[in-house]
Amino acid sequence: MLDDVLSYLESNLANSLSDLKEVLRLPSVAAKGENMEETAQWVADHLDELGLESKIHKTSGQPVVTGHIDVGAKRTLMFYDHYDVQPAEPFDLWESPPFEPTERDGRLYARGVADNKGDTVSRLWTIKAFLETGTDLPVNIKFVVEGEEEVGSPTMPEFVKDNKDFLKADGGIWEFGGSGIDGIQEAWLGLKGLLYVQLEVERLTMDAHSAYACILPSAPYQLVWALSSLKDSDSRIKIDGFYDDMKQLSESDLKAIAKVDLHETEVKDHYGIQHFLNELKDDALKEAYYNAPTCNIAGIESGWQGMGSKTVLPAKAMAKLDFRLVETMDPEDIKNKLRRHLDNNGFEDVKIAWYDGYPAAKTPVDHPFVDVVNKANKIVFGHDLVVHTTSPGSGPLYLFTDSVPMVSIGCGDFDSRAHSPNESIIIDNYLLTMKRVAVVMDEMSRW
Repeated sequence: MLDDVLSYLESNLANSLSDLKEVLRLPSVAAKGENMEETAQWVADHLDELGLESKIHKTSGQPVVTGHIDVGAKRTLMFYDHYDVQPAEPFDLWESPPFEPTERDGRLYARGVADNKGDTVSRLWTIKAFLETGTDLPVNIKFVVEGEEEVGSPTMPEFVKDNKDFLKADGGIWEFGGSGIDGIQEAWLGLKGLLYVQLEVERLTMDAHSAYACILPSAPYQLVWALSSLKDSDSRIKIDGFYDDMKQLSESDLKAIAKVDLHETEVKDHYGIQHFLNELKDDALKEAYYNAPTCNIAGIESGWQGMGSKTVLPAKAMAKLDFRLVETMDPEDIKNKLRRHLDNNGFEDVKIAWYDGYPAAKTPVDHPFVDVVNKANKIVFGHDLVVHTTSPGSGPLYLFTDSVPMVSIGCGDFDSRAHSPNESIIIDNYLLTMKRVAVVMDEMSRW
């Protein structure tokens, strides 16, 4: 009967893509708060069409959509996805409009297609394939689809607190994933934590003529000096106590990452660099990739940004920083240490205007559900997954791992350009991803 499901997915690929294009046309940019309720309703409607019991949960932010169907199976599979997307700017770098899905050379281009609407729709359509072919679902199904992942999932903790009984399953498929630079499918078992802060400094009541820079203080220089104090030339973070609670990689982690090829030469060529940071390579590069916390300037703004010249001494300056955190590092603790660092180094006037964050989390590499997903991948794609113990990126995985072992796989690829202009997926991968989810469900029923 599983063959009927796989055949249905193949023969209905165009219809599935039509649904995907429909939701891609909804510019649900969380940072702007636009089209969010409409997109949440789209998700709920499509869950309803599949016979799942759907619900739109109101939060203090954007709604969370859930779906559930209990067929009396031994195992329950949960999908975590999000219906929000990153801003599409700068628009002029897109070869086709970001919210007008376009097929070119076997790829589908649109904002959110890889992160994460393509995965969301592929999972909905996998469930549909079982129902339309009269094939019994081999596992119970749960969906959690939120609307604020791209802005740090600030209201997910309140949703989780109010829905603890719902958030239980034998295994879960996390939102993202795909193939690496070599075309081999990858799985991610964890995510780094995150602290995101906005620093602001104001040194004058108004912008001044730059001629007065000889006697008036400079907000951007004060900010630049503060930023410079955070890291040394080797990128070692200088905040006192920053590394104190950092958990080192376990023996099982080290064994797992030893099997991974990070394709150093190809990645350097892709980014146009001669060497990685601090000339990292081999095992040292892997340990940094999987377990190095970071302090990154994500954006900086002050003064005149237009064409031509304007001789101005800016009154204000702002910078956005993100800190990627590893296991056992607490974002609130790091924020407090950042505040003390600024105060102790003469930057009391540099304000932490706002901040947000969450801790790291991961599924153990030897969890049996990891093997279930790998078996399914081998059946569909013909090879074992490259298993990454954690991702250098972040997400609210920590809210789920106590009750659901999560594995992150998806329909993206190395050239998907998530968060960048010309985001896309390979259409063939999209089809195979749906088939893989069907086989995961089948394999899970025998676990």
